[in-house]
Amino acid sequence: MEIVDRLAVFPTSSSHTSVKCRLTCARRGRDLLSKRIDGLLIRFREIMLQLLKNKSQLGQVMRDAAFSLVEVNYATGGVNELVLQAVDKAKTKIRTRQEMIGGIRLWIYETFRSGADPFKFTGLARGGQQVARLKINYGKAIDLLVELASLQRKYQILDRVIKTTRRRVNALRYIIIPRLERTLAYIVTELDEYEREEFYRLKKIRERKTKRLRDRQSSYHFIRSTNVLLDDTDEDLLF
Repeated sequence: MEIVDRLAVFPTSSSHTSVKCRLTCARRGRDLLSKRIDGLLIRFREIMLQLLKNKSQLGQVMRDAAFSLVEVNYATGGVNELVLQAVDKAKTKIRTRQEMIGGIRLWIYETFRSGADPFKFTGLARGGQQVARLKINYGKAIDLLVELASLQRKYQILDRVIKTTRRRVNALRYIIIPRLERTLAYIVTELDEYEREEFYRLKKIRERKTKRLRDRQSSYHFIRSTNVLLDDTDEDLLF
């Protein structure tokens, strides 16, 4: 027994309209989701290229920052205890904002600095240049790490959304739309068959009515002719 993958509907005019509307909406949704994927892929490639560029720079930036710390410890004799004692509030902070891309909400992390520098006078005795270079290098490292975190987060979100949207497009393209098309073809075929059957039935009814009317007319003419032949009485003569 052949099993046809289509919807279980009764072939009527209303079901034909309903399935046709669903098929139109499915095709429109497939086209819109395909365009959405194209837009997301453009942004996804931009993020991926920027992420690769920043990751290639990360090694050099972290090496410069670590080397600057070694120089400061060598020049000043160590600043770790000074840092632990002087810092009670972070100067570099992270703020977030949102960006909408194709209906997808992406979180962007940015660094900003507020408050006075607690190590403004560090290095006056010795190692001032090394301390200034250390601040600059670690500031670059922090900015780069925060930007990497933001790009990585956007990359993960877009990757998940693109995969989900592709699955929906494939489901519409290879499962839902063919099933609706087969259902619509089945409904059209059955409605045409019903129309042919109805036409044949009406044709037979008309033939029977015509035959019955013809038989009645022939019977009527036969009876009338018979009555005329049997009526042989003469009229009375008046003298």
